[in-house]
Amino acid sequence: MKYLFFILIISSAFVSCSDNDDNLDNNLPSEGNNSNIILRLDKEIFDTNNNNRKNSISEGDSFTIKEFKREGDILQIVLAYSGGCKEHTFEIIWDGIVYTDDPCKMNLLLIHRGNFDNCEALITETIHINLKNLIGDVSFKNDCAYHIFSTYNFSEKPDIIIDAIN
Repeated sequence: MKYLFFILIISSAFVSCSDNDDNLDNNLPSEGNNSNIILRLDKEIFDTNNNNRKNSISEGDSFTIKEFKREGDILQIVLAYSGGCKEHTFEIIWDGIVYTDDPCKMNLLLIHRGNFDNCEALITETIHINLKNLIGDVSFKNDCAYHIFSTYNFSEKPDIIIDAIN
């Protein structure tokens, strides 16, 4: 089977634990004080944004990925964007699909919400994505690579690939 669907099991577990039906806050502050991280497990939102991305329709505000690394369950992504006057939010969306063809992978979308911040300072910030909060405490989270796409990336090539631990 090309991929496994974990939507029923995982979504029911996460939805029942969430205050907001589809928002899962990872409760880890960013290194900067300007942003919040929203984690979503939602196939419909993922598919809509991914189809828009593939059809050259961007969502959110632009940003650049400067660096990235993984330490245990935490993905750290250093981002640069313009702003400085308003709070910015980053949203990570997973569709709940684990592609089991070798090599195992999961696709995530990264959306930057700048809240109409017209300031022009160049902000560099590290966001932290807690995989345990997004995917759960399942064994395959260490065996799979994470392909992260910006909604400004219109190609099939991910912006970054964070390799499996194993």
